[in-house]
Amino acid sequence: MLLEADNIEALPHETPTLVLGLLEAGTSPYDAVTGLVRHALHIADGLLPDPAGLREQLEDIDDDLAQHTGPNTDPEDTGLRLTPLDPRRPAPDLLEDLLAGIHGCRLLPEEYDELDDEDGFGDDEQTGQPSIDRSREHFTQLVREAAAANHDRLI
Repeated sequence: MLLEADNIEALPHETPTLVLGLLEAGTSPYDAVTGLVRHALHIADGLLPDPAGLREQLEDIDDDLAQHTGPNTDPEDTGLRLTPLDPRRPAPDLLEDLLAGIHGCRLLPEEYDELDDEDGFGDDEQTGQPSIDRSREHFTQLVREAAAANHDRLI
């Protein structure tokens, strides 16, 4: 879903996708977030916290390395990182990426509402309010309800 939203608007989708994958694999939200931040802090300290994970990461991007590197390649030009988070500020970076992921989730219904608008189906017949506004309001309401239901887990 986040990759689809990235097609609508450029988003940092790697971290939210990683978090969703960890949650889907059964990792608790707390462990997923603290694990990512801890990993980035180890990288910042010059440690390699997961050699096996790095090996897998390198195998996955071997072709990209061949395409993006050469004798005069600046490492910053490759876009390859040991951690998806900024090791100098991992927690704020994670929060920013997750908020961007939430924004991306909201982009999809808005994009499809715009397509409906072109067909003349975009306004609510009862209120005359554009459906994109209803979509935002509904999304916000759902997020607030989920936050209220899980208040003890958010603090």
